[in-house]
Amino acid sequence: MASTARERHAKLKVIIDCDAGIDDAQAIMIALSQEVDILAITCTSGNVDVDKVSKNVLKILEVCERTDIPVYKGAHRSMLGTTFEMPLYHGVDCLGDASDIKDPDMGLLKQTHAAQALVQLVNENPGEVVIIALGPLTNIALASHFDAEFTTRVKDIYLMGGCIHGKGNHWVSAEFNFGADPEAAYVVLNQFKRPVCIVSWETCLEHELEWEFYDRYVQVGTKQAEFMKKISSKIREYEAKMNGPFIACDPFAACAAIQPQIVLQETSVYATVELKEGLTRGQMVIDWRECSRRQLMCD
Repeated sequence: MASTARERHAKLKVIIDCDAGIDDAQAIMIALSQEVDILAITCTSGNVDVDKVSKNVLKILEVCERTDIPVYKGAHRSMLGTTFEMPLYHGVDCLGDASDIKDPDMGLLKQTHAAQALVQLVNENPGEVVIIALGPLTNIALASHFDAEFTTRVKDIYLMGGCIHGKGNHWVSAEFNFGADPEAAYVVLNQFKRPVCIVSWETCLEHELEWEFYDRYVQVGTKQAEFMKKISSKIREYEAKMNGPFIACDPFAACAAIQPQIVLQETSVYATVELKEGLTRGQMVIDWRECSRRQLMCD
């Protein structure tokens, strides 16, 4: 028993912050399959409004028989309250509009705001919590405003977001998660004391999967596989018509956080976010030549 207790204590402590689309579901399922301690899942508006996100997360946990994990509802809009047209790639409900998935028990949803829960959990476990951020970064930015020490007590942040080459996937030059709340992304990239580990949009595109893999993936005979098949069938049909690949973004961030040895190449640079109105709002700006460190304008 003593050995088991020590092993449990040594588990990586994780909080997943998400906007619960189909690839968020994949990432959550991957995390649930690993020997990690998921302290909570926090929900933010992004791909869909936060009420639907919360419902989706509870659906995922129910099919995985892990409704013991606390779920907190958070930001229902960006930090400045700006609105935008939500993407429909994941369906109106963001889980492929699958009609034969039963509604979860919404009474399981915690009453504490997600940003407050983030602060509380990190303060209870200083220097131990890894945040896996899969949607707009509003909850995490708000948490840093609630408690100035929050940015120093998080162990690591792994996020899926931002684009390296300025080719947006919802806006002209901004990746969706950063474009949905540029101010929140700015706070996370500029105010956290630990390095922020970013899986960019381009990284996801460069590691596309074959649909043959997907077909094997959803036919392994588990409830999770059947659930994934139901929620992603429309995407499968859409991409088949377009001859497009199987792209799953959020799982890369989850895998990098939980099994960092899978990362074969990385680089450390200063990055920030453009906040001015215009075509480049929300674009991640990377200082490849270290101009900011020298406090000089690059030639």
